[in-house]
Amino acid sequence: MGNWSGWWILLLLAAGVTVWRMPAEAKPERPAAAQLLDAVEGSGAEGVSIQVRIRTELGQVSGPAQIKELAEAWAHRLDIPVPQAELTRKSNLHVYQVLFERQGVQGRFQVTGVPRQGAYDAYLVLSLTGTPDSLPYIGVIQDAFDKALTKADLIPQISTCVRGMYSVKLSVDQQEGKILSIFRTLHAKELERLQDETVVSISGYTPAWKPFIALNGKTKMNLQVATHRGSQSGTWITVGTPIITAEY
Repeated sequence: MGNWSGWWILLLLAAGVTVWRMPAEAKPERPAAAQLLDAVEGSGAEGVSIQVRIRTELGQVSGPAQIKELAEAWAHRLDIPVPQAELTRKSNLHVYQVLFERQGVQGRFQVTGVPRQGAYDAYLVLSLTGTPDSLPYIGVIQDAFDKALTKADLIPQISTCVRGMYSVKLSVDQQEGKILSIFRTLHAKELERLQDETVVSISGYTPAWKPFIALNGKTKMNLQVATHRGSQSGTWITVGTPIITAEY
């Protein structure tokens, strides 16, 4: 049900949200990914996958050639092997992308140029995907990237998603119960809710970590939990902070 995720992202962009993030030295002792995984498994689901996405603005460049130069420079800075990758064009965007693997973690490094007033705004996105077993390695890689970006006076925005699976098909009421049990575990307050015959999605705020999205400049939100009853067997659960950025 990726359309639900996309709907939320569009809504947040339209609302003019602001992402607040702690300085690197003030991070919580336990990463959000570890807390989300514990909450998912504590609700009775089996942890399946973890995704961490790091995004930052790189400033403005004059053209496609400069986008590629900037991408290669940052790939070198982040110790990402650069093959003979070429700049591709998707609609009016220019995209430079490299896939890599490190300690069982699948990574995607992407620099995108968005045209604006005769130039291009450049954005860097790093995606790290792995299993619960690879969580420690995701943390190590994330910290290394985060430090490199912070050292360059860039402010990375980090989103984290954990997916799990219940072995049985759950009714909407049962899905709601699982989601609310996770809210209780994370001491979260419900803010919004969406649901249909097979999907339940609840967003809210938890003091478990400090980064959050400010809706309309005032309401704090940093947690979204969604369930989706599969057509074949089982029920998926996805937990994200500050919102879910993966398919669910």
